Amino acid sequence: MKKFYALFLALGLTFTLAACGSTEDVSTGASKEKESTSTKAQSKNKKDDGSKKINASKHKTNAQGMKVNLGEIKIMKDRINVGMNIENTTDKVLNFYPDQGKAVAGSMQLDANLFMTDGDIGGEVEGGVKQDGVIQFLAPKGKEINIKNIKELKLKFGNVTTDDYMNSKDVTFTVKIK
Repeated sequence: MKKFYALFLALGLTFTLAACGSTEDVSTGASKEKESTSTKAQSKNKKDDGSKKINASKHKTNAQGMKVNLGEIKIMKDRINVGMNIENTTDKVLNFYPDQGKAVAGSMQLDANLFMTDGDIGGEVEGGVKQDGVIQFLAPKGKEINIKNIKELKLKFGNVTTDDYMNSKDVTFTVKIK
């Protein structure tokens, strides 16, 4: 019985911590309406938390028929939130798991936390489907991201693979930070 309560407590804590890392102020770039709404809300509630936000919407690629577009990126001391949207332009299933990727900021590697991803992004994506979400890359335990020293951010989202696993293409972006 104690194991059940320990498991229940651990799950509750996980979901509570996931709620603490808000992603609502990061645009996925999926629609202009969402961007303008989040920009208005951001300017009303702007407070200097030391974070840095970058519009990365010019970063796009097409891998095996999967359009991958970045939105906004927000760099904080303990995490990096990356908004993105994808579209499977084929009529077949494509496999893509960007919420299992990694980010490299300076000499630090951050792993994506698939439990803290906001939205529905990736997996077995059926033909014609569009998805968007915000992926959180967490700093290693006990370390902080030095926001001012980051000159570029390398985002490695893994491969887009055909449903027969015969063809795949890597999706990686390098974003300059100003």
